[in-house]
Amino acid sequence: MTTIQETRLNMYLTVRDFLIQKESITKDLPNFGTNFNILKEAINGIQSFAELQKSDKTGLARHKNELREKLTTLSLDNSRKITAFAKFSDNTLLHSEVKFTASSLSKATDTGLKDYAQIVYDKAQVNIEALPLYGITPDTQKIFLETITAYNESISKPRLGLTEKSQATKQLVKLFDTADLMIENIDLAVEIIRLNQTDFYNGYKTARKIVETSAGYLTLKALATDKKNGEPVRGAIFTFKIAEGNLKAGNVNGEIVKKTAEKGRFHIKNMPAGTYQVVITKPGYSDKTEKVIVSGNEMTDLRVEMEKI
Repeated sequence: MTTIQETRLNMYLTVRDFLIQKESITKDLPNFGTNFNILKEAINGIQSFAELQKSDKTGLARHKNELREKLTTLSLDNSRKITAFAKFSDNTLLHSEVKFTASSLSKATDTGLKDYAQIVYDKAQVNIEALPLYGITPDTQKIFLETITAYNESISKPRLGLTEKSQATKQLVKLFDTADLMIENIDLAVEIIRLNQTDFYNGYKTARKIVETSAGYLTLKALATDKKNGEPVRGAIFTFKIAEGNLKAGNVNGEIVKKTAEKGRFHIKNMPAGTYQVVITKPGYSDKTEKVIVSGNEMTDLRVEMEKI
């Protein structure tokens, strides 16, 4: 997971644990139960895929390389022994079929090495009765075949491991989007009892804060969508210019410039408190100007609808 995802997960967990303790207050809120159950399922999924994403797949490649080295050694050794047998028995065809060099085996592709090894094994099996004098026996053949089989099975595993991690990353994005949506729905439900459950409301808002403990505070998240179809707008440029508050925001000109990613989103950490004028631009869309207030103690959610020209 990214640092931002870990921060969001910490917030989800805090909200979940707080709401579990306050079930008597939330149980009758409209749609609360459904949204909360989906949030808990999303959290469980995030934790599972995060474990898969973090799992060490380098061992698969290391194991394959160890087997490759062993198979190369066995193939070359048996090739030399059968070549000697073929030479001494005047079998020119067999000699040409099994004479592999160290260079050709080491440079072979993964599947190529397996094929070369299989050829050596098969030719030895055909002539097994005559080969014990050359150091090839049913027992050595058994070890050779087991090594070929193990190596063949290991060839695809490193790539499968990387595929699993890639799929886990994609699933995490979907699960975080689901969790964010459920949190937003819960936010709306909690507002219903803001006045008559003040202590609960304040506790929820505290749990709801997104705090990056290792790298500061996540103070603003933004989303740009197409006004007509609601689809996220990628590549929209947001330029924040401080209007009131801390003039040390961003660079020396007091500006912060961000671009939306594929999902139409971006996040800003450690954004100085104050009032900002925000200009949003993207080719093919009308420019927009918004005003946003960033406080020092809670996360600001900025949503912008963009209209095509």
